[in-house]
Amino acid sequence: MTRRWKDNSIVQLVRLFLIDEVHVIKDESRGATLEVVVSRMKTVQSSLWRLSENHDVPPLRFVAVSATIPNAEDIAEWLSDGKMPAVCLKVDEDQRPVKLRKIVLGFPCSDSQTEFKFDLTLNYKIASVIQAYSDQKPVLVFCATRKGVQQAASVLSKDAKFLLSVEQKQRLQKSANSLKDSKLRDLLMYGLAYHHAGMEVSDRKIIEGAFTAGDLPVLLVSILMSI
Repeated sequence: MTRRWKDNSIVQLVRLFLIDEVHVIKDESRGATLEVVVSRMKTVQSSLWRLSENHDVPPLRFVAVSATIPNAEDIAEWLSDGKMPAVCLKVDEDQRPVKLRKIVLGFPCSDSQTEFKFDLTLNYKIASVIQAYSDQKPVLVFCATRKGVQQAASVLSKDAKFLLSVEQKQRLQKSANSLKDSKLRDLLMYGLAYHHAGMEVSDRKIIEGAFTAGDLPVLLVSILMSI
């Protein structure tokens, strides 16, 4: 629609453009598409304004929201233009209905380690952190990429043992039988799973259901996940 916008009257009528989960722009598969669509819509707006004799075309308003993006100011600057600078609004933690308890742990990185190797070593710290702080409650582990999610899950399946009741095992086995991803099927019986945008939709729904039901002790997810 945006590629031939001059031939599409509907695109020219758009006055409010909502971008939910704008942090998707960092995703390796979907980020480029989002960036192109937003850039084209900005071009449509500026072109219509120039073509209007009285410059009376109502401005196109962008509203982008995210719960996890770290560089909100950069996104706001990207959405700005010369006539209408964007406003960046951040919701402070004191406005959260459920308060968060933050614990920051530091791990040393030797001079001989690359950033990539250091990230891999952190996968081996996850089991002890879960054991120390989970209080036997379901755990979400966030990773930056889908590959990172799968690598962390593989390490955790060897490093950790999660207590599962007979009923939990039966329900997880039933869920595993419906999964298309064979690796995910094996992980599920350890009491853990991963979730990212590259999975089959049916597999994602099964994993989400198992986690929200309380049957899945640990779920490793990409930062794009929203349940």
